[in-house]
Amino acid sequence: MNTTPINRPAAGIGYAVIAMALFSAMDAVGKWLVADFSTFQVLALRGLFSIILMLPFLVRRTGIVGVLRTKNLKGQILRSLLGVGAMFGFFSALRFLPLADATAIGFSGSLFMAALSVPLLGERVGPRRWAAILVGFSGVLIIVQPGSSAFQAASLLVLLSALLYALMMIATRWLSRTESNVSMVFYHSLVATAIGFAAMPFLWVAPALEDWLLFAVMGVFATLAHLSLAQAFRLAPVAVVGPFEYSTLLWATLIGFFVWQEVPGPAVWYGSVLLVAAGIYILYRETKLASDARRVIREAAQSGD
Repeated sequence: MNTTPINRPAAGIGYAVIAMALFSAMDAVGKWLVADFSTFQVLALRGLFSIILMLPFLVRRTGIVGVLRTKNLKGQILRSLLGVGAMFGFFSALRFLPLADATAIGFSGSLFMAALSVPLLGERVGPRRWAAILVGFSGVLIIVQPGSSAFQAASLLVLLSALLYALMMIATRWLSRTESNVSMVFYHSLVATAIGFAAMPFLWVAPALEDWLLFAVMGVFATLAHLSLAQAFRLAPVAVVGPFEYSTLLWATLIGFFVWQEVPGPAVWYGSVLLVAAGIYILYRETKLASDARRVIREAAQSGD
């Protein structure tokens, strides 16, 4: 069996850019829908259509029992609840914030993840990465502008969403020791759908035909985005693909301009530069340190032969 790693960086970058465009398009559809429907209903129907799209593929691969099989049901539910909370905060904020502004603030998730990996995973973060984290959060302050007339309380919802997203990703690292990516994606959609429909007796608004189409499109975008991103990381190393996740800001800006005539202000651009630079540097340092650790282990194994 051929176990040679696939290394097609150009293709990996292409899939990553497509995935970010799809995520931005999904967020844009969500922003459109939350103007008329509760966030619970948006999450419920998005999750439902994602499950409808994923289930035949998953059942064909693993069978219905295989889809639901897990060694850590409580961990799966906790991770899913964190993910649902992150989506709820982000889509709720989109009622009030331009798409590009919310996307830029959402980049703080990588900063939260780096900082929280110390107490929650026992990882070591050196002074360089701590400096990058501080630079990144200064970018957040520039965008949010607390205490000024430009401040919007909805920005805090996005920050909360980013924090919950970081916790979800830390839970993903923890669960990946025993759980497959397929099961984590499925349980996330299942829990989101269940929570959304639990609120429907109180918040249901009957969608028109075009609204049903938008909910379906949102589910399609979400599913294709996750598949494209997984393919990107399969074709190229994290260090190559990772920085292109920040292309989300470009797509969000273009969509926001053409759909809602939204133009990010200077503060958003200045803060985004700091946020993106800090995120890419943290990714670079983590990748380099992981590579160094693998080299040390390999050399130690060879010296023991």
